[in-house]
Amino acid sequence: MKLLSLLEQAGVKENVEWGRKWYRQGEIIVEENSPGTEMFLIAQGSVNIFLSIQITSERFEDKGIAKLNTGDFFGEMALFSNELRTATVIAATDCEIIMIDGASLLEFMDSHPAKAYPIMRFLFETMMDRVRNLSLRATTLMSFYLREHNDKIVELTE
Repeated sequence: MKLLSLLEQAGVKENVEWGRKWYRQGEIIVEENSPGTEMFLIAQGSVNIFLSIQITSERFEDKGIAKLNTGDFFGEMALFSNELRTATVIAATDCEIIMIDGASLLEFMDSHPAKAYPIMRFLFETMMDRVRNLSLRATTLMSFYLREHNDKIVELTE
């Protein structure tokens, strides 16, 4: 629960809007393509992250891409962009979720940069790990695709 500890040490709990909510197994916590301004911390339980992948112009499939557990967080991209949610998050078990208001968290961090630094560093390091893992997955998929379709490969040129 490193992020929760960092938030508590910085005094976020006393200065930022946040709440707790229980979700039953199978309940949707966040829906892909929905607006959102808060981030979420898993206080207890686990969640599955799904993406809707377009297979053909009329066919979409929901594919699980990650499982997060107690102490993990999600929805942090809402802190830094006004874009729609990029994935659906479903409770894999009964779980307790802490919802942290993004605008008030950013305001707190802007007002208290020394307290915000460890939080931002942890968020950044975790996000970089996630980007690195997604890059490895993409490379593996591309490698598989290229092996399977070697005779159809067209090199891209500028």
